[in-house]
Amino acid sequence: MTIKRKKYTSSRAFQAKTSTAKQSDEAIIKTIVAEFKDMTRKDIQKWRKAITAAENPTEPRWAAMQDLIDEMIMDGHVESVLTIRYAATLNHRFYVKDSTTGKPLEEQTKLLKKQWFYQFLEACCDALVHKYNVVQIISAEEKLKVVPVPYRNISITQQRMYLEAFGTKYVDYMEVPGIIEINHRSRLGIINSVIPNIIWKRNAMQAWAEFSEKFGMPLITATTANRNDIKRIEMMLKALGEAAQAVMPHGTDVQIHDLANAGNPVNTYEKQIRLHDEQISKPIVGSATMTDTAGNRSQTEVHERTLDDKIATNDKRFFGFIINDQLFPVLQQMGLPFDNTKMEFVFDDTETMTMSEHWKMVFEAISEFDIDTEWIATTFNMPITGVKTTTPEPAAVDDKKKTPKAKAKGLFENFQ
Repeated sequence: MTIKRKKYTSSRAFQAKTSTAKQSDEAIIKTIVAEFKDMTRKDIQKWRKAITAAENPTEPRWAAMQDLIDEMIMDGHVESVLTIRYAATLNHRFYVKDSTTGKPLEEQTKLLKKQWFYQFLEACCDALVHKYNVVQIISAEEKLKVVPVPYRNISITQQRMYLEAFGTKYVDYMEVPGIIEINHRSRLGIINSVIPNIIWKRNAMQAWAEFSEKFGMPLITATTANRNDIKRIEMMLKALGEAAQAVMPHGTDVQIHDLANAGNPVNTYEKQIRLHDEQISKPIVGSATMTDTAGNRSQTEVHERTLDDKIATNDKRFFGFIINDQLFPVLQQMGLPFDNTKMEFVFDDTETMTMSEHWKMVFEAISEFDIDTEWIATTFNMPITGVKTTTPEPAAVDDKKKTPKAKAKGLFENFQ
């Protein structure tokens, strides 16, 4: 499927140019007005308002939702599971093949093994979290460059890029040369379902910090019958908190109130934080054991296969559709040798097997088929210089089949 683009007119923020190369030199984001993002503390009410604004049937606006997502991913655990999810796809080999013969196309594959393409794959990964990502492929100094459009300025349902996030002026971005729309099938992005958990987790961490500030240091009180010693005792108590020793006037009663464990803060705060981390991990990487120190090896390996064989496979299929249906036509318009009607981008499925399993399969096939030695050298990184010829060894003579020796004649037979 090829995305049909309207003719770009001068009535928009850009003016069309005749040369395809020149068209790709101008970035759409140059028309966006610089604005401040909402970095105030987020709560459940702001999350619900952001959903309402994004799903408005007449005038959907995503700025509030995208600002919320940008702040929610600033979390150590969230960043960890997202990195694992991204790596399950980005660390996979790929190539471009001929749609008819299935043979790899070295020229096209080599053109994709550049920094700009890995940036494009990362943009596809970001679309999983943000629901969408709109990027522009431009040519800068004879190199390709991926320019992302700010999420907060995009209205994905109307295919508009607002010059101001909450303004009225906009550009129909699908009319702009080099634009690629990466629209994930999720409702509001894969992180939307765990945003309440991230908010509640932060509230629990803040409450625990306040508890530690109040009761982490034991409360020290002193009673005395001499009112004239109150100021002197007060100064000594302040010094006692730092030096853990003090000289008190006669008759002073000092008490230390240890409240650090009052109310069992571990059960109150830490278990709540762990519970939210588990809920955050499950929809992103499929389990909570891959980032949990308490997980055993067997469970971790099973859940890792779930990520690689199911979740990552689904992501790679989604990326393949975007690359074949949208990126290849854009590259073809820019004069590069890509044609989605004759070639196809694929991830290398052989990586699902270990190197030893792959070699065992090839080794067994050698006895039945003639396999290209150049392909073996490339696949297994072997410096093959030629095919070894061996002469068959002479078959061993079976002792049982040897010619029996002539029996010695007896004495009577010698005289016949």
